[in-house]
Amino acid sequence: MPVPHQRDPELTRERLRAWLPGGPAVGPVSIPGSGFSTETLIFEASWPDRDRRLVARVAGPGHRLYPQARLDVEFQVMRVLGRGADVPVPAVHWYEDDPAILGGPFFVMDHVDGRTPADLPSYHREGWVADLPEKDRARLWWSGVETLRRIHSLDASDLAFADLPVTGPNRGASGLERQLDHYEEHLGFFDAEPALARDALAWLREHRPPEPPAPSLLWGDARLGNMLFTASGRPAAVLDWEMTSLGDPESDLAWYLYLDRHLSEGIGAARLPGLPDREETVAGYEKSSGRPVRHLHYYEVFAGFRLMLITARLTRLLRANGTVGPGFPLARNTAALLARTL
Repeated sequence: MPVPHQRDPELTRERLRAWLPGGPAVGPVSIPGSGFSTETLIFEASWPDRDRRLVARVAGPGHRLYPQARLDVEFQVMRVLGRGADVPVPAVHWYEDDPAILGGPFFVMDHVDGRTPADLPSYHREGWVADLPEKDRARLWWSGVETLRRIHSLDASDLAFADLPVTGPNRGASGLERQLDHYEEHLGFFDAEPALARDALAWLREHRPPEPPAPSLLWGDARLGNMLFTASGRPAAVLDWEMTSLGDPESDLAWYLYLDRHLSEGIGAARLPGLPDREETVAGYEKSSGRPVRHLHYYEVFAGFRLMLITARLTRLLRANGTVGPGFPLARNTAALLARTL
């Protein structure tokens, strides 16, 4: 959810001009909104031999949605994917970890034209996805599933992802166990419903499935709302790799399904006709990827657990910012959906 950010656009423009290689002319900086995870800056830069429309993603200098900013990991993943992987990502150009420039670490990438399904209001309720014919909605959905297949088919070692940091400090444990350790360590940071969080965490530890013999690259925040689509409905770019890790591809598939469920059932909205259901999606993914899906319910609980934590933190930040009032239902909705899933 974007929120206003108090930044001086002219000072930001001048700092970008001084920082960018070659000191290009920099046009006005557009600040369409700032999430609590990252801030987005859009601007034109002109060198003698070329013009570029660029986007800077800046780690929020104030409120933080996650315990650690992972822009360096996101930059690394997008740079490697841009070297020829069959996954459309914006070209990334420069990374800066000095917060003195823009108030936090940031990277700069190409701007990509396209439109994305909205979270608020949910695309199930209104907007351009709701206005599409059913067959075109189905095409969007399957584009997302195909994107997952392409990501999961990459050879992580060949693409230099073998040393990709996995959330959590305990390097002696499995990737999934490290993530559970990480979230348990930071339960106070997220400040979700403590009893439900502890119940879910206990269930996740008790029912943890075996790790895949060769972990795949995971998108992490795998959902329609993190894809840009062309007017014809084709994927133009896959965005937001902050939650990326290595692990079981079913984790991405579960997040993809669960976030759509949250934006329909979870908020009391009817799911749009034409979108394939859970069973159809699983069958389609199994057929296209050649992978059997065996532990989807586990990873749906894992998705629900993480979503509850993230939205509890987000709700608290939005209230502190004055963006929403005490009755804002996001955290309550995600907690209720997790309870039903458990």
